[in-house]
Amino acid sequence: MPVTLYLWWMVSNGILTYFSIDFFLSITQTDGKKHIPILLAVTIVLTAAVTRWQIPGTFWLEIPLWMVYAVVFIKIRWTDLLAPMSILFTLRTFAEGFTAVLTAYAAAHWNLPFDGTLVQIAFSLSLDILFLLLLIWIQKRAAFSLQKSISPYLYALLLPGALMVLTIRYGLRLDSPTFAQYLFSFRRDGIFTALFLLSGAAVVFFIMIEIVCKVIRLTEQETAMALLTSQLAAQQTYMEEAKTRDAQYAAFQHDIKNHLLVLSGLIQEAKYGAAEQYAVALQNGCSSLMIPVSTGNLILDTLLKEKLGHARYCEIRVDCSVQIPSHFHIEDLDLCVVFSNILDNAITACMQVEQSKRVLSIATKTRANFLVIESTNSVAVSRPIEKGIGLRNIEAISRKYQGITEIENTDGTFRISVLLCTPKQECHA
Repeated sequence: MPVTLYLWWMVSNGILTYFSIDFFLSITQTDGKKHIPILLAVTIVLTAAVTRWQIPGTFWLEIPLWMVYAVVFIKIRWTDLLAPMSILFTLRTFAEGFTAVLTAYAAAHWNLPFDGTLVQIAFSLSLDILFLLLLIWIQKRAAFSLQKSISPYLYALLLPGALMVLTIRYGLRLDSPTFAQYLFSFRRDGIFTALFLLSGAAVVFFIMIEIVCKVIRLTEQETAMALLTSQLAAQQTYMEEAKTRDAQYAAFQHDIKNHLLVLSGLIQEAKYGAAEQYAVALQNGCSSLMIPVSTGNLILDTLLKEKLGHARYCEIRVDCSVQIPSHFHIEDLDLCVVFSNILDNAITACMQVEQSKRVLSIATKTRANFLVIESTNSVAVSRPIEKGIGLRNIEAISRKYQGITEIENTDGTFRISVLLCTPKQECHA
């Protein structure tokens, strides 16, 4: 192999590798810039070995190597890697296929006064530029959709893409040590057929990207509308509960003078036992209305007072230990969606349990940039969990803040744990 072509493949693969790494770091929203020199060095060494000794089949070695390195060292979840990696290696297969077919055609049908090195470099350079332009286009056009973890919609892109890669690479024998002789044996009509099929596959691939992105965007819009509808319904419920509580406050305030008169009369008549019982009953009635809550978030304080006050009114034993750190930045509406849905579901479940066993506990834990919301409550029967709108909304909020939701329903106790990560700093769940 000419030295010029040998050096070109090293430079070309190095540049493509750099932009490929930048692409999947951007799509996966990962800060892995420090790993770029390592991957570049590995790629250049591998390219040098392949071109020097003509080692076949290295394409299939690179895919698992990239996957393992990204998962183990860069800490990217493999489900987040599938879509960008599929696009990268499919585009690379298209570039290799076009370069090989065009080079074979030029060598067989052009009468060149020099060797084909410069022609091969020209074809490779043109397709490299096209590869980079397509990466930029996909990053701008489809980044939102590709940032979603693997889903049935992305399978519509990944599976045909994998089939195209297999068909092109085995059809053109790109990973065979005899692929050059095989392509040079093509007649003109065979080469045109190969170019036509490659072009058609590329067009179909980009149409699939566009369709999948539109479907995911529509799905996200439907999810957002469902979440908004649920939030509005929750606000309506909250307003109705607040009106009920206000009526209870007004009734208690209206009757307080009468209560004090009764207590005064009992004390004057030396009926101290009856006065004590009456005072205890009055205190219980007052504590059921007034729940001391101080989370560090005034809006959440109001919500918890209403919800937990309603829980006590329903004769549920309540334990609340919620604190929102000042450095944890989360939208008040999102915070209220999580807590209101947790408490609404818990109160509904407790109401199906006999009075003496009604228990509800909610607390938060913080560590570094993470906030964990944990809640347990009594349930009548431990059964498989059916996720309604409330639980789906909680999961949507946790994903929004790079977190997860864990749910258990065993031994008459329902437990939900929601992990949220502050968006103001880099974190990985």
